[in-house]
Amino acid sequence: MRILGIGNKRCSLDKRNTSHTEGGFTLIELLLALTIVAVMLGIAVLAIPNHDERYWRDNLDQLVASLNAAQDESLMSGSSMSAQIDETGWRFSRPLNVNPMAEANTPATFIPDAYKAKVWAKPVSVSPTQLTLGAESVTTTIRIPIQQDKRFATLVRASNGRFSWVSP
Repeated sequence: MRILGIGNKRCSLDKRNTSHTEGGFTLIELLLALTIVAVMLGIAVLAIPNHDERYWRDNLDQLVASLNAAQDESLMSGSSMSAQIDETGWRFSRPLNVNPMAEANTPATFIPDAYKAKVWAKPVSVSPTQLTLGAESVTTTIRIPIQQDKRFATLVRASNGRFSWVSP
């Protein structure tokens, strides 16, 4: 058996007497660990929701729900309400003239929390629209296109006065 001296260490060239005391990973173990990490990251990325899409749909749902609620309240109370939709958001208001059928201690400008001004989660492109709810009879369908980034939707007021939104 030949012994080589390298510095202060002595190495044997005889493979039979060497013991594997060095720790480490084999190539297969490293590839397996990388594959497991890649699969876990892939699942995590798919599990992260698209917040922009969710906020877009939530804003449209809120707009439709508040317009339908305002339409119903206007029809039941007999007083009209106006809704304004533009690039900043949507707002509701009542005319300042007092309904003679309303109670004396209820101001005509009272708007519950459901009708507070709302803003879009992200900027949208929509032509400013003023709607009168409750006082007029709806005979034709109204379509208001709304765009946000690459998302498109159309706010629809059917001939029965109900609002909804559709996506192309």
